[in-house]
Amino acid sequence: MKIRLAASLACLLAALPLRPADRPLTVAATIFPAADIARRVAGGGVRVILVLPPGASPHTFELTPGKVRDLQPARLIFKIGGVDDWIDGVAESLPRTLIVPLHAGIVRMAANGHGHGDGHHHQDGSDPHYWLSAANGAAMAATIAEALAKADPARAAGYRANGRAVAAEFTALHAELKGMLAGLGEKRMIVLHDGWRYFAAAYGLEIAAVFQASPGREPTPRDLQELYRAARRIHARVLFSEPQLPAASVEPVLRDLGLRLVVLDPIGGAEPGDSYAGLLRRDVRAVAAALAR
Repeated sequence: MKIRLAASLACLLAALPLRPADRPLTVAATIFPAADIARRVAGGGVRVILVLPPGASPHTFELTPGKVRDLQPARLIFKIGGVDDWIDGVAESLPRTLIVPLHAGIVRMAANGHGHGDGHHHQDGSDPHYWLSAANGAAMAATIAEALAKADPARAAGYRANGRAVAAEFTALHAELKGMLAGLGEKRMIVLHDGWRYFAAAYGLEIAAVFQASPGREPTPRDLQELYRAARRIHARVLFSEPQLPAASVEPVLRDLGLRLVVLDPIGGAEPGDSYAGLLRRDVRAVAAALAR
């Protein structure tokens, strides 16, 4: 996998001119988890621009001319794919900037047939929320390290060493998170948005029902019937929402079923000092507290 990744990135980067030695490298990332991993791998001396503002949803975000201007110094832009395909619109304005998808080495899940009908799935039809597994975060770190090494050969050894260290940290984090949920008696979840299947698969959980297959797409009567049946079958007590998405439309369901709302954050970055690892730990702790019997 590492050989294929290196060869693929080498081809992508071959057409780009080398960075002048006296100019600091600037890169960007579409969402906070990718930006935080990039900062960790890049170390000091590399500027990392976050495209999606803290608190915003990638599903509804639109690039502005001002944001495109901010990205002009970026040599690389790291993207997830699917949720952030709006970044592809900068290609014409920034021909010297390479957009690097981060899914190399990750086994991606197929998008649910009923889900992401708004187009927020990867171009190959896969579910794009793969960063919600720390094991996949380790693969993202490896991809970022290789891209930085190719873009800035003088510091390649440092980027690759950082990439290995960060990947090892996330591998350990993955095991830690699994252990935090291992003792739960109830592991079935009802979620507002169908964005948690990687998280559930990684940490021994099950998505029992989904309110919105994709953000902003209201459930059909059949969807609601399935949700009510699932909630009653598992004696659900909570519905997991997201801070980036409005939850007003789910209030009648909460009243009917006697559910309380528990917030899980898929993006993070709204508070100073936040981190990708901190984000996943908060979400796992929230699930553990909400599902504990």
